[in-house]
Amino acid sequence: MAGTFVNLGRSARMKDTERKAKAGMYRFVIILSGIALLLAGSYIVFWMPGAAERQPSPNAMNQSE
Repeated sequence: MAGTFVNLGRSARMKDTERKAKAGMYRFVIILSGIALLLAGSYIVFWMPGAAERQPSPNAMNQSE
């Protein structure tokens, strides 16, 4: 009977360890996703190209005629 009691104690500890590991994995995925969202958002706001800054010269010849 003593062996069964010890075995149940290990099982409870393993469940606690599994719970902590699962929580750590969830936290890791959430943090990684948050970093990815921040990087994507900052790219869209700050570095995404908008209108062309360099305009063609007004003295350029029209070669389509």
